[in-house]
Amino acid sequence: MKNEWRYTLVGTIISWSFGYFGADRFYKGETGLGVLKLLTVGGVGVWWIIDALMWTKELGELERNAK
Repeated sequence: MKNEWRYTLVGTIISWSFGYFGADRFYKGETGLGVLKLLTVGGVGVWWIIDALMWTKELGELERNAK
C-alpha cells in the first residue's frame, strides 16, 4: 500500500507540473498516449486538467482507505 501511495503521489505531482507535456502518461507507461498528449499540448489544456484531477482523486482515495 505504501508503494502504491508513493507512486500515486509522484504521479500527481508530475501531472500537475508537467502533465500538459504528457509526462504523467509516460510515467504511467502509456507511451502512445503520452506522445499524443505532448503533440496536442495536453489536449489544449482540457486533457491535462482531467488527468490531473483523476490523479488527485486517486491519491485522496488512497489516503481515506489508509485510515
